[in-house]
Amino acid sequence: MYAIALLILGAHLLFSIEWTTNDDDNILVKIMVWLIELSEKGEIGFVLVMLAITWFNRMMNGTTSGKWTTMFLLVVALTPPVLRIDDFIAWMMDKDSGFIPLDSYNFFFFGIFWASLFTVLTVFYQRSFHYAITNHRVIFTQHLIIPGDGRRILFDNINEIRTQRTFMGAIFGYNTIICDTGSQLGIGEDSMSISAGASGAGSDSGSIESQVTKSFFRRMFAFLTYQRSRKIDLPDPRFSFFCITNWKVTEQLLNEMHQRHSQSGILNELKEQIAES
Repeated sequence: MYAIALLILGAHLLFSIEWTTNDDDNILVKIMVWLIELSEKGEIGFVLVMLAITWFNRMMNGTTSGKWTTMFLLVVALTPPVLRIDDFIAWMMDKDSGFIPLDSYNFFFFGIFWASLFTVLTVFYQRSFHYAITNHRVIFTQHLIIPGDGRRILFDNINEIRTQRTFMGAIFGYNTIICDTGSQLGIGEDSMSISAGASGAGSDSGSIESQVTKSFFRRMFAFLTYQRSRKIDLPDPRFSFFCITNWKVTEQLLNEMHQRHSQSGILNELKEQIAES
């Protein structure tokens, strides 16, 4: 999630720099200069870059591809057009200023603002989850704004304790521990995708132009909302030890408690009590 904040900040900083180009520059520099020149007319270039980041993040269908992240990126991307629309309304109404008290979109200021806001919201969301291990059960709770959902799982109902580590987790030293009860609650197979298939047979009375237009918009919608298919278990932070540090200690404690409450553990304890008596 923090990588998204860096992308937001980086996109703003790129447009806050005064780029110059000549014939010896590579194609990337020329494209960047072209986008900045577009941004001089309503920040069009910046909007295109942010929409591309939003689409790519959604298309990757990863842990950052949720609806809230997508909505936040869309708000960032559409803020400059909203300011321009406000100025246009003020001009139509013959007013000196619009309803929004901002005359221009300062890339440096808004870059720090949006990146900081996204980081704060991410930290606030991450700290809303609370996990606990007792003698008999595992407790998962979430307190975002008000006390939310919670789940308590008895060790007797846990079939398997497994870990799911990602590449970023290996770098930064965190891991996800899943207490599998066999119900698959909180574990979803992510295989979302949208294809631009042909529509059903419709009326033949429509003109060729209307059919071509509908087909174009249908394919455009499918392209913008496409998500790659993934065959992977996605643990729910509400029902798993999601991306925790010091995960080895937690895993060891869970395994010990799970073994103690298993049938073999109960039999061993009963055997020891009989031997002592």
